[in-house]
Amino acid sequence: MEPLGPKLAEGRDSEIFEHGPGRVLRRARDGRSLVREAEVMRYVLAAGYPVPNVHDAGEGWLVMDRVDGLPLLDVAARHPWRLGEYGRLLAGLHHRLHELPALPGLPEAGVPGDRLVHRDLHPLNVLMTADGPVVIDWANAAAGDPAYDVADAWVLFASAEVPGSRFDRLLAAVGRRFFLRGFLRATDRDAARAAIPAAVEHRLGDRNMTEGEKARMRRMAERAAS
Repeated sequence: MEPLGPKLAEGRDSEIFEHGPGRVLRRARDGRSLVREAEVMRYVLAAGYPVPNVHDAGEGWLVMDRVDGLPLLDVAARHPWRLGEYGRLLAGLHHRLHELPALPGLPEAGVPGDRLVHRDLHPLNVLMTADGPVVIDWANAAAGDPAYDVADAWVLFASAEVPGSRFDRLLAAVGRRFFLRGFLRATDRDAARAAIPAAVEHRLGDRNMTEGEKARMRRMAERAAS
């Protein structure tokens, strides 16, 4: 499907285009079908979970409501005194999601279970809108143990590269510590730590991860295993 308007955003996996009043078209760079992803989004929306409403989907594309808001990561960076609060907000979104049974036919996460897990529920995939947080990018949804999802978010956030000067990286490291403290205090940290090796094993196959990020993930897995 061709977009009806200009490109609004892009990431490693997809491009987002304006697609008529109040709607956007998401196109997957690899052209894969987004029909299953749309089914998951409709399922969680019907359960009262905050996701964009999906209108249609097909091979390589998905049409959904436009969501106006900034990523949680950007909002947290602008309000550093609230980092712990934002970490707890992310933990709450994990908890609400993991109350839902997984849909039949979803792939299995690295730690077996029957709950719906997002496998990408980190601060860049939460948009802060006037009506509250909205969770996007459901391409990796699976069936598994909630601890896996928490571990995956922990690994991604702790190992992500930070552009800029050495001072920028130092500030980011301090900010990450406060955010993660709030996040992990509101989750089962011990269960998540045990799930880190499985989360890292999956992430090491992600072509979007840099070598530096992969090296930090491996160190996290080694510490968790020991």
